[in-house]
Amino acid sequence: MSDLTDNTTSPGRQKEAGETCAASIGARVIGYATDLDMSASKKTPFQRPELGAWLGQPDEYDVIVFWRLDRAVRSMADMSNLAQWAREHSKRLVFAEGPGGGRLELDLTLGSIMAELIMLLLAFAAQMESQATAERVTGSRAALRRAV
Repeated sequence: MSDLTDNTTSPGRQKEAGETCAASIGARVIGYATDLDMSASKKTPFQRPELGAWLGQPDEYDVIVFWRLDRAVRSMADMSNLAQWAREHSKRLVFAEGPGGGRLELDLTLGSIMAELIMLLLAFAAQMESQATAERVTGSRAALRRAV
């Protein structure tokens, strides 16, 4: 999660969505990686303190549930690395809310090239969204500086 403010409901919503998703696939939650105030645009999954620690102990679980793909990665390179890690460690990556709002499950335990393609296409969309957001913020800041 990239931003934590006093009025945000996102941490609770993400946790609830993850728990509901885990239950729907028959998984038991054994822990969380929240990494508050850390942007997926600036840190790879492996560089984030809590998520990186979980990725470093793959024998402890079979599946990782994320709220949404953009909570996991914001670049195609990071998604490619995460997919390679999942394939090497026979892990399932599940996103509680995929495109259109439904659950998205990418089972890399089977070595499916289609799952990897889907992941990269979705990562491309996340990367484009991240770039567009950065451009809007930069433009907004420049406009505010000119107005003052």
